[in-house]
Amino acid sequence: MNTQKTVLLSCLVLSSLCSNSLLASNHHDSESNELNGTGHCIYMADNPFAGEPYKACRTNVSEEFCMNYPEVGDGMVSILEPAYSEGDCPREESVGSCERGGWEEVYYQDSNQGPMGVEFGCNFAGEWIAP
Repeated sequence: MNTQKTVLLSCLVLSSLCSNSLLASNHHDSESNELNGTGHCIYMADNPFAGEPYKACRTNVSEEFCMNYPEVGDGMVSILEPAYSEGDCPREESVGSCERGGWEEVYYQDSNQGPMGVEFGCNFAGEWIAP
């Protein structure tokens, strides 16, 4: 009985992800996500499918974009506590990154070590790059 519940729950979660993947993918191709700076923005990402908020960084942004990122968002993930710096995102403690065509999202934590982690999420809008 527990196996059936687990399979049903997994199907519901995957169905939800698949129905929203088109929205997320389209958003990542939007004008707000074009290359627009030489710095990076470190932030906490609150993804409803990934458990606890996790630390991430976005490359190729301006300071203005970084400070407005919580309002712009990325379609599904809430952006918390953005901090801008010049240059590329730090890579020392990265668990991997997602190439999104002109910019990368670098991940430092993955609170969901199961099948719905950040590497899985990257597959909807980019290409996973191991650290």
